[in-house]
Amino acid sequence: MNAFSDNQITLQRKTIDDRIGDSMLAFGIGIAICYWFFNALICFFDSPDSGWKMILMGTELQLYEKLAVSALFIAFGSHVQSNIKKRRQSEDNLQKSNEKYRIILESIEEGYYEINFAGEFKFINNSMCKIMARTEQEIIGTNITSHLDNKDIDGFKTFFNKIKNNEKHANTIECEFQIKGGGRKIIEMSASVMAVFNLTEGRVRGIVRDITEKKLLEKNLFESLEDVKEARAGIILGLAKLAEYRDTDTGRHLERIREYSKAIALKMSNLPQYSGYITSQYIEDIYQSSILHDIGKVGVPDAILLKKGKLTDEEYEKIKIHTLLGGRALSDITKRFKDQTFLTIAKEIAFYHHEKWNGKGYPRQLKGERIPLSARIIAIADVYDALTSKRCYKQKLSHTKAKEIIINEKGELFDPDVVDSFLACENKFLEICKAFHRDDTLPDSRTNTVMIHQEYNF
Repeated sequence: MNAFSDNQITLQRKTIDDRIGDSMLAFGIGIAICYWFFNALICFFDSPDSGWKMILMGTELQLYEKLAVSALFIAFGSHVQSNIKKRRQSEDNLQKSNEKYRIILESIEEGYYEINFAGEFKFINNSMCKIMARTEQEIIGTNITSHLDNKDIDGFKTFFNKIKNNEKHANTIECEFQIKGGGRKIIEMSASVMAVFNLTEGRVRGIVRDITEKKLLEKNLFESLEDVKEARAGIILGLAKLAEYRDTDTGRHLERIREYSKAIALKMSNLPQYSGYITSQYIEDIYQSSILHDIGKVGVPDAILLKKGKLTDEEYEKIKIHTLLGGRALSDITKRFKDQTFLTIAKEIAFYHHEKWNGKGYPRQLKGERIPLSARIIAIADVYDALTSKRCYKQKLSHTKAKEIIINEKGELFDPDVVDSFLACENKFLEICKAFHRDDTLPDSRTNTVMIHQEYNF
């Protein structure tokens, strides 16, 4: 009904414009005739004895004058008529363009809206009605904020004001729409000021996309990823415990090692030379992978692994093989799961955590930065834990004494950057040491600490 009325009004307007245009040409011709007639009448009264030709035409100069003036009147009328027709044609083209524009807006899947600067809806397409689960009549004239969730109103007003004031703003904003029936939809909304000059008020328009399903999928994916991470952490801890159960006096050694390594990695990430290498993912990977450093011990005979007291040179050489056993096992797993960065770091740690900065470690006698950074970090974490752990054959060293030993070996056994980072976070080490030694038991078996003391001669 409204469309029919609009078309009827448009046709009436076109008819009126046509009549005005034609009448302006006739008006110009009429003025020219009247001008000619009154000139002839004046000439008749001035010289009644003149012939009709003289009265009508006048002198040759007067004739040219009359013709010129008449032509001007006719040209004026014709010009006005032409302008009216051009204006009408422009309006027709604009209307056709608007009709095509509206048809396009109605056919797109995204919601389209126009609101005035007060936030009131002035136009919406069918898709917008579907998104809001309301009819056009229920939406037009209402304020957009009345449909938003309360927590999103302030954020939307800030976004909207920046657009109105032509300030720098984000391209889109995410909000929750309250839909008919009490439900909610998460939407992504764009907005920009309309550059239309035939409107009596400023308007903002934009596209609205329903991203409820996308957000739900993202949430489910995130939860699934967290479940996978938890399962992975559980599997890693389980694997590490296999070695720990055969070397029973380590207490909560694994938990302490990963906390120590994470503390050092976090501190080193602030150093310029490592800022692009030690990322949040790297820190998470070394935290999870560090506890696999001694996984190769599952291949060491019990007679050596569980021996109390000092190892013979032959036994010591055999126990050193645990780095190769662990590294090779993790290397085989890495080949099957190439995108798992934590496995790569776990392999590096297992292989090289007994290498020394001066090149006198094992198994490859790597020197300096040729030793993977992850292994350099674990080396200090492992030694610090051995020094500060109480065992049946020794008392634990204080944090101060352990720190002194590590400082003395800076640049010799340990990477200077890692030592500096250890010192920068020593308070964190004290917290971890206190928290994870609280419920340690004192076993009777030989420990990893025996090997550490024998290896480093502390």
